[in-house]
Amino acid sequence: MDAYLILCHDQPAQVNTLARYLADGGHDVFIHIDAASCIQHAVQGGAHIHILERTVAVRWGGWEMVQAMLLLMQAALATGRKYRYMHLLSGQCMPAMPRKQMDAVLDAAAAQGKQFIECRQLPAPERWHGEGALYRMKVWYPRCMVSKYDATHKFFWRYTRMWLRLGITRPGYRLFSPYYGGAQWWSLTTDCVRAICAYDRRHPLMRAFFCNTFCSDEHYIQTCLARAGYADAVTGDSARYICWPALAAPSPRLLLRADWDAVLASGCLFARKFCLSSSECAEYLVWLESSDCSNKRI
Repeated sequence: MDAYLILCHDQPAQVNTLARYLADGGHDVFIHIDAASCIQHAVQGGAHIHILERTVAVRWGGWEMVQAMLLLMQAALATGRKYRYMHLLSGQCMPAMPRKQMDAVLDAAAAQGKQFIECRQLPAPERWHGEGALYRMKVWYPRCMVSKYDATHKFFWRYTRMWLRLGITRPGYRLFSPYYGGAQWWSLTTDCVRAICAYDRRHPLMRAFFCNTFCSDEHYIQTCLARAGYADAVTGDSARYICWPALAAPSPRLLLRADWDAVLASGCLFARKFCLSSSECAEYLVWLESSDCSNKRI
């Protein structure tokens, strides 16, 4: 049995179809609905589908995203079940391989203690432009500036360059170094998730530091994981099929019907981002389950 941790803020029909598909496979599904959204009454719970009562209003690139992730992780751990894997998904994710094949892949991976997460020590210029993302740690960011949807975000790079030009770093920067980062999405074993949550509880000062870090959702879990002793177990790949229109693009492009074959051939566990109606979502899942995929990339 696995635990699927879903972050969502819109597209309730797709979220419901995905959750039912996962629960029908005998897994537990935990859903965090963005407190700032208006879909709370449209997302359906049920057998093995648990909707979190405690939620936060998530801001793009802000600490609230990490809070939502931790709430999902804690809810799954609170069941006392030792899941094979816990998978962090968005409401726009879909499986990228048939259920039976995924079970076989995850059984083999769990036996080897693999953690499907991108976890690079910073700076990582091959992954991020601008000091290899280390600027995100050096600069203290007002929380009203972090989200690309905030009016003050237009001053983001001017503000960042000012800090870097002056050669100053915020208090605590050297105290919590080294830092790690990678894609937000992951599939981790229960023991790994428990270790991350335990590290988070033991280090409230580091949590406070990350509250004013840009895109902390791409760094906090990885930094806790590495500090908790799991760095050597990571695959270096989150096993997600994602299409970025450009290296520095703020969001991946939507996957279309023409992308489905590439998703299946990728050998990834999941793919994003989809924007499907309930009927399109059902069509995709039927197509997926009837497909024969022998790609062994993972």
